Amino acid sequence: MRVGTASTRACTSSQLSVVQKDPSVGAGQYYATLVFTNTSAASCTLTGYPGLSYVATNGVQSGNAAARAAGSVGTVTLKPGGTAKATLHDSNGVGGYDPAECQLAPAQGLRIYPPNEQAALFLPWKTDHCAGPTIHALTIGPVEQG
Repeated sequence: MRVGTASTRACTSSQLSVVQKDPSVGAGQYYATLVFTNTSAASCTLTGYPGLSYVATNGVQSGNAAARAAGSVGTVTLKPGGTAKATLHDSNGVGGYDPAECQLAPAQGLRIYPPNEQAALFLPWKTDHCAGPTIHALTIGPVEQG
């Protein structure tokens, strides 16, 4: 179901680009802001949480998908060139987990699904992350005006 107002439709993946900004590392934690930009000529809306997972060298998901962090969900209207943001959080490397449980693995980037979309965007980002099946360190917040 497409979410949007009568005059403004929900943003599709083809209307958006995404970048990672403002990385912050400390005490075994990693925070960054994912910024979505409307690259189309029409206004559109985003409501809810992006879907997010790491991607390995062979293009398959690595580790668990991001869990949703607490936050207020609202609708953000993006005019052409407008932006919205969501906060990404993960452990920095092993980040306090048992190394055997963490199963540190290389990632080539992030597969990002804008809210309510089934087509993903890819954001290149070579990093190591906990890929163990019992680890759920990656979280994503709801989209906000930004």
